[in-house]
Amino acid sequence: MITLLLALHNHQPVGNFEHVFDMAFKKCYWPVLNTLEEFPQIKISLHHSGPLLDWAKKNEPEYLKKLVRMIKAGQIEPLGGGYYEPILAVIPPRDAAGQLKMMREFWEKEAGISTKGIWMTERIWEPSLTTLLADNDIKYTILDDEHFRAAGVVDEFILNHHLTERHGKTTSIFASDKTLRYQIPFKLPEDVIAHLLYLSDKYPGGAVTYGDDGEKFGLWPGTHEWVIEKGWLRKFFKLLLDNKDKIRTLTLSEFYAGRRPENTVYLPTCSYHEMGEWSMPAHAIHQMESIKGFLEQNGKWEEAKPFVRGGYWDNFLTKYPESNYMHKRMLYVSEKLEEAMSLRAQAKQSPGKNHTQEIASSEDGLAMTNARNALYRAQCNCAYWHGLFGGLYLNYLRHAIFENLIDADNILDALDHDPDAKEHVRIERCDIDRDLTDEVMLSNKHLIAVIKPSEGAGLLELSHRRSKLNLRNVLARREEAYHKKNAEVHKRTSAEENGLGISSIHDLSKDPNDAGPIAYDTCNRLSFCDHIWQALQNPANLNELKDKVSLCKLPYKIISTDKDHLVLTAEYDGLHIEKLYHMTHEARLVVEYALKWKEPLKEPLRFGTGLNLTLLAGHDKGRYYLLPDGARELMDVVKGPERTNRLRLVDEYFKFNLDISSDTTMDIWRYPINTVSQSESGFDLLYQGSCILWTAVIPEGEKEFDFKITLEFN
Repeated sequence: MITLLLALHNHQPVGNFEHVFDMAFKKCYWPVLNTLEEFPQIKISLHHSGPLLDWAKKNEPEYLKKLVRMIKAGQIEPLGGGYYEPILAVIPPRDAAGQLKMMREFWEKEAGISTKGIWMTERIWEPSLTTLLADNDIKYTILDDEHFRAAGVVDEFILNHHLTERHGKTTSIFASDKTLRYQIPFKLPEDVIAHLLYLSDKYPGGAVTYGDDGEKFGLWPGTHEWVIEKGWLRKFFKLLLDNKDKIRTLTLSEFYAGRRPENTVYLPTCSYHEMGEWSMPAHAIHQMESIKGFLEQNGKWEEAKPFVRGGYWDNFLTKYPESNYMHKRMLYVSEKLEEAMSLRAQAKQSPGKNHTQEIASSEDGLAMTNARNALYRAQCNCAYWHGLFGGLYLNYLRHAIFENLIDADNILDALDHDPDAKEHVRIERCDIDRDLTDEVMLSNKHLIAVIKPSEGAGLLELSHRRSKLNLRNVLARREEAYHKKNAEVHKRTSAEENGLGISSIHDLSKDPNDAGPIAYDTCNRLSFCDHIWQALQNPANLNELKDKVSLCKLPYKIISTDKDHLVLTAEYDGLHIEKLYHMTHEARLVVEYALKWKEPLKEPLRFGTGLNLTLLAGHDKGRYYLLPDGARELMDVVKGPERTNRLRLVDEYFKFNLDISSDTTMDIWRYPINTVSQSESGFDLLYQGSCILWTAVIPEGEKEFDFKITLEFN
C-alpha cells in the first residue's frame, strides 16, 4: 500500500477583479469542495490564501462554514502560509513572521486549529527559510521533487518527508511528485491510478505527495468542463476508493504525526523549473532553449535537467525595474512602520501619561495595525513577476500594490500629531531603490513624488494620496523570449484530440503577433523623461524616432533640497541642464527646465519631455483627455502634433482632474503604451499608460531654452 498525500493551493491575488473571485468560486472552489464532501474517506490538505479568505468571509460565508465543518470532521487539513501570499524569502523576516502568525490566528479563530504546515508560495525555497519556519513553529512544508533532484537526491529517497536543518534548527519538507502534477487532472483518472498502483508495488509503505494549484480543477482553460462537468474529479475519487487496499489518503499532518523523516536533506535555492527560465532575460532564455535542444538531440536532457535550472526569483527585480521599485518601495514602507512602532513602544514606557494621551496611544495602535495589514497586502507576490500568467503586466495588480503602499503611507504620516507639520512639504533624500544612489521624495498631504537623479532626473512615482493611485505606474515595453515564437494560436495536443485528456496551459502554443505589432522601449517609462531630436524628425513616427542626444539615462547632481523644491543639474557635450522640481502646499507639482549650450546651435533641434502616466484604463469612457475646446478623447488615442499649452486628464472613477500646463505653447503628441504579453489563455495586448510628449523646436543660433510644466490636481 502507498499513501497519497493530496494538497491543493487556492489563490487569487490582491487587486484581482470581483468577477474573477466570483467565477473562481462558482467554477472551481465550490464544485471541488462539494465533490470532496461526497467522499468523506478521501483526506486532503487544503490551502486558501488570505485574499480568498477575506473575500469569502464577505461574499461566500457558506463556503467557509462548510470548509470549517469538513476541517472539524478531520477530512480536510487547513494549510497555513503567509496570509497575503508573499514570497517569504524576499520580504523582511519580521513581516514574514507576522504574515505566518496572521494565517495561524485565522484558523485558530475559525476552526480551533493551530496550523503546523504551510504552503510555500510558488515553491520558492532558500535554505535560510529553515530558521524562519522553525522560529515560527512550522513543522513542514511542500516543495517540488525537482528541488530534491537538484540536490542530487535519487527517486527512491524522494517519498515520504525529509528533514532539513539550518543553524541547528529544523523543519520537514514533503516532495510533490512531478508525474502526478502533470497527470492530474489532465490525463484520464485511470492513468493516474495506474501510476499510483505502480508506486504502491514499487515502494510499499511509502507516501507520495501531490501538491499543486487548485485552479487546475475548474478555472484553468477547459478544466471546468473536463474536471467538473464531465466528472473527472468524481471518477478519480471513486477509483481511489475502489483501490483502497493499495492506495490510502491522509492529510499531511496525519502522516507527519505518524512517520519520522526519511533522512536529512539540504536543498539549493530554487523553485519549479519554469520559474528559473522565466526569471532570466530573453537572450538567456534563448541560450537555455538552445542548450536544451542540444541535450534533447543527444538523449541527455532528462538526465541533465535537474542541474540546468536557469536563474532564480530575485532576478525578476533586475529583469523588470518596475518590479524592483515596487519591491523596494515596499521595504521602505516596512521600515517606516517598524520605526513608528518602535517610537510608540518607547512612548508607552514614558511615565505620567494623561487620559487624552492614553486615548491617542490606543488610536495610534489601531492605525498601525491597519498600516501593517496594508503593507502585508502590498507583499502579495503576483504583481512582482511574470511567467505563464499576466502577473506584472496586469496594471490593476500593480495598482493594488501601490494602492496599499500609499494607504500605509497615509496612515503612518497621519500619526504625526503636529498640525503644522501636515501642512508642510516634506523632502526626504534616501536610496529608496537600493542602487547606492539617492532618490528624492517630495510629499505633502496631497501628493507623493519620487525623483531619480541617476536616471535623467525623471519622475519615478507620482501618487495621488486621496485616490491611492500612482499615476506613474507605467510598464516599459521589453522583449520577452516568447515574442519570437511562431506557432498556431491555441494549438491543442494530440492527447486532447484523441480524447485521452486535456492540454495543460503549459502545452498551449500561441503566436504573439496575433496581439498586434510589438515595439520595445530603450529606457524606462519615467515621467519628465527628456529627449533631443533633429528638428526635421517627426515624432509621429514614434517607434522609429532616434535621439540625437539621449537624456533619459543622464545622471544628474543634486544641487539643493530646500524647503519645498529640488534643484538638479547635468552636463552633456557642451549642454548644461538645470531641472527644478517644486511642490506647493496644494496638489501641485511644478517642473522647470533651463537648458544652456556653450556655443550657439548649428542646426535647429527639437526638445521633448515625455509624461508617462496612467489612469489604468485606455478605453474607458470615464477616463479621458478633456481638450481646451471641450472635446473628450480616450486615453488610448494616437494624436499629434497639437499646438497648445494645456491639457486636462479626467478620472471619473477616482473623481479628480489633472491639469497639465506649460508656460509656453508647445507641440504635443499623445499615444498609448501597449505591451504584448502571454497569459494562460493566449497573448494579450495590454494598455500600460499613455505618453504625453511635450516638444518645442529650438532655432539655429540659440544658446538657451527655458520652460516649465505644471501638474495640478483638483
